[in-house]
Amino acid sequence: MRPFSYVRSDTTSDAVRAALAGTDGDGRPTAAPDSQFLAGGTNLVDMMRLDVVRPVRLVDINGLPRERFGTIESSDAGLRLGALVRMAEAADHPAVKQDFPVIAQALQLAASAQIRNMASLGGNVLQRTRCTYFRDVSYANCNKRIPGSGCAAMNGINRKHAVLGTSEQCIATYPGDFAQALVALDAKVMLTGPQGDRSLDVAKLHKAPGETPHVETQLRPGEIITGYQIARAPWTRRSLYLKIRDRESYEFALASAAVALDIEGGTIRQARVALGGVATVPWRAYEAEAALREQPAEDASFENAARLAFSTATPRIHNAYKIVLGRRTLHRALRQAATMSI
Repeated sequence: MRPFSYVRSDTTSDAVRAALAGTDGDGRPTAAPDSQFLAGGTNLVDMMRLDVVRPVRLVDINGLPRERFGTIESSDAGLRLGALVRMAEAADHPAVKQDFPVIAQALQLAASAQIRNMASLGGNVLQRTRCTYFRDVSYANCNKRIPGSGCAAMNGINRKHAVLGTSEQCIATYPGDFAQALVALDAKVMLTGPQGDRSLDVAKLHKAPGETPHVETQLRPGEIITGYQIARAPWTRRSLYLKIRDRESYEFALASAAVALDIEGGTIRQARVALGGVATVPWRAYEAEAALREQPAEDASFENAARLAFSTATPRIHNAYKIVLGRRTLHRALRQAATMSI
């Protein structure tokens, strides 16, 4: 691990200021290229040990005000999760488990107990890909790590890589679970930075690789996630997260599905579907959702939705199986959600 400086910030303004290097030619603040916010550190420290990221300054934000960053608030309107809430705390919260089960399940299945006790909800959605060619600096061809260098995964070992949202520059899979649950529930991410507060649909937070795989999110220089807002809706209680992986513990998804259904009289009124393990970003399956609306809650509807969810998939030599696996995972998740007791 390379040398770095450490700064602890106890106010939002101090944290933002510590992360900014100065201004550009138009007087706008710019982020220090070697500055990183530190919360749980479970992903960041890992990347530093691998020499994938090389920050010269870590800005510790664990001292930021708990009432804004560290609480879980449940009301008739919905759920608010602070960015510094730990994964384990949210997964075990009674209101989360009862009223938003897809969130509790995604967090519970995401990592070991030790990591869940440390990792923050803000940092969790920003975790980096587990692509071997990204994480191993001995590979020179990684557009996400070295823009313009190429993508070794294209013709390399790509069994765990993405089939949705890919480009000719990158096929790395987004590795998380929590973000898919947020996307499925139409959650908003709350942000603060040098230009003030703003909110953004979680579904729009991450950027597909396109021509710029190294630009992974819509975050502006110096911005910090303060929390997430999830509105109550007819589908939030009938929701679940299904994760398929090589082994049942301490492994990332090969395919996963976060689904939420509003069913009345055996008919699906509304559906929300997000996919993980198969895409370059937390993937909202809009085509599948549209196909499910006003359809009977039965296998034929689920199978059609699953087929449409992967209609634009682009497989490589080793990961074509993910299309079939992803379809079956989504079909199974929809069937299980339809039979939930709420």
